[in-house]
Amino acid sequence: MKANRISQRPGLWLGISGLLFCLLAPPAKAAELRQILSRAQWPEVRTGMTVLGIEPLKRSILFFDANPGSRLIIRYPGGDVGNAWAFELRDWLISLGLASKHIRLEPGSGVPNAIMILVTDQGVDR
Repeated sequence: MKANRISQRPGLWLGISGLLFCLLAPPAKAAELRQILSRAQWPEVRTGMTVLGIEPLKRSILFFDANPGSRLIIRYPGGDVGNAWAFELRDWLISLGLASKHIRLEPGSGVPNAIMILVTDQGVDR
């Protein structure tokens, strides 16, 4: 009776099984957090403390800090008001210590009168 060729070459079997594992394993899940900041949550008078006290912003900053190499994307509503709000939010984040190279502005929040804050490691150049 002939022995199975694979059983005679254990190194080959390990190589094949390792390759199959890499090909069939689910992809690593990207770290991602989405928060909505409504116009009603944005205080009329803003200071560093009031901005840090905004819950969606606080959660976003904590998640950003916990995931090195991530990027914070600000998706803002259209028009001049949405554009100005996004730039002001970005300026606040920079003044609070986030590096500008980790913040990106994108038009189109998909929610009227609200900004979507997305913290992700997808598409980040490492």
